[in-house]
Amino acid sequence: SLIVRVNIHPYPVFLLAGLVPWNAFAQSLIQATTSVTDSRGIVSKVAFPRQVLPLSAVLSGSVNFLISLGLLAILTVVLHPHLGWSILLLPLLVLLQVTFTFGLGAILAAAQVYFRDVQYFVGVFLTAWFFLTPVVYSIDFVPPRLRPILLLNPMAWDISSFQAIWFYGRIPSVGYLVLFAAVAGLSLLLGIIVFGRLSRRFSEEV
Repeated sequence: SLIVRVNIHPYPVFLLAGLVPWNAFAQSLIQATTSVTDSRGIVSKVAFPRQVLPLSAVLSGSVNFLISLGLLAILTVVLHPHLGWSILLLPLLVLLQVTFTFGLGAILAAAQVYFRDVQYFVGVFLTAWFFLTPVVYSIDFVPPRLRPILLLNPMAWDISSFQAIWFYGRIPSVGYLVLFAAVAGLSLLLGIIVFGRLSRRFSEEV
């Protein structure tokens, strides 16, 4: 709030309301991307549902996500006691984010088996994606002419919904929730299909 001159108070609560879910998403996605290649010894020798690998990576990241949300709750109560009934929607947001992450992570995990540089592109892409998502700034600060472009980003709907609950103490935009639910469902469906088809040759490629 001092260096960037963001006129949001208390800024730590606003920042962490977006940073906590974003970090969980980014870390889970990176771990899911390499989940199959990191387990090549098991994949090439043991027959089991390969979908377990990206799923376990996302779920392990979700445990840290839940712990961080608990710490965020304490900080919010201390610095900005503005929580309302909208907090009851938090489990839905977490579920949608985990679903979206798993679907995308499954696709990237399958691609990583055939193209080993995928993990590096994911890291670069996530950095750019971070700055295109309203994590360190409010979406209201974006010029109106550019806002529609920014709102094509599914994570903008997700992060704005978390900020609505934690910082503003209000129900997230119904439009954001519906759109993110649709994208999360599509991500899950595509992830299952793509991973299922490409996993047939995993034992040969790893």
